[in-house]
Amino acid sequence: MATFHAATANSVGLNLSLMCREPVFTSRSAQETQRLMGQALVEHELVWPQGGVDTAFYRGQVASCELYALRYGGQVEIRPQPFEDFVLVQMPLRGSATLESDGMGYDVSPGEVAILSPREQARVVWEAGCEQLILKLPRALLDASQQALGDDLSPDFTLAPVSRLQRPLALRWFRLVSELLEHLPEGEACTTPSRWLQHLEQSLPMFLLSHCDVAQQAPPAPRQATRQLQKIDACMREHLAQGISLAELAVAVGVSIRSLNTLCQREYGQSPMDRLRGLRLEAAREYLLAKPHSSVTEVALEFGFGHVGRFANYYRQRFGELPRQTMKSQA
Repeated sequence: MATFHAATANSVGLNLSLMCREPVFTSRSAQETQRLMGQALVEHELVWPQGGVDTAFYRGQVASCELYALRYGGQVEIRPQPFEDFVLVQMPLRGSATLESDGMGYDVSPGEVAILSPREQARVVWEAGCEQLILKLPRALLDASQQALGDDLSPDFTLAPVSRLQRPLALRWFRLVSELLEHLPEGEACTTPSRWLQHLEQSLPMFLLSHCDVAQQAPPAPRQATRQLQKIDACMREHLAQGISLAELAVAVGVSIRSLNTLCQREYGQSPMDRLRGLRLEAAREYLLAKPHSSVTEVALEFGFGHVGRFANYYRQRFGELPRQTMKSQA
């Protein structure tokens, strides 16, 4: 079984090396994975429509917050039972996932965050090779933060069954999570959290509530739009290394150019071609992190950038460093 690839080589800058020293379990059995994950997290059904089972599960705890690093291997569909005592914050580090609950749905990829709080049924699909960091936040922490925020939240605010944070908010969230990871105990867990750690623990739900409230002021996408977004995302990922025009993308997805632009602007805050370029940059960065001795020119061409200088410029704008600096940091 492979190691947890995204422990250090991920595009959001999180270091999971302390957490991923020893897995709670690894398994190539679908039945065993479902049983053990049900015991560790929440009862659920797992279906692997394609690809083999290669599960690796890691766990850590800081104060009352539980952290999990998880990989299933092949594509897997997850149908968890509703849960009331906590919410799950899912952060893809490699690959993508789709989350649907109570008529709402989002796709998430590295650099984005999904918050799952199902009241009824939920359906989650992890694409093959997806690796995630998951934060389990106790409902008691959220309730205390909601009370503390008071009038800062909408009068009728309730956390949506599924929410999503994108850049730049997601980057701010990752900074909080990075701080939390640094407090993972190296030996026995600390029974008396420091005052700063208590503040950090309270900051996590407060951040989510404050920014999910803003996100929910826009109407949720209907199921049809969710399916179209899934097709857009799949088509873009199929063309990471190939040229495709806006018109060709619209035809492949089965929508008009205008609808394609509207969907991408509403869901991603970007034009379709900007979204595609961002996915290519994310893929290129993951490649450079995993293979730091590669040629920048070859990587640029591999991920659809015909001009190396423009690739380097886009890369620096997105990640704050040049491709060769990323490679040097991993060499």
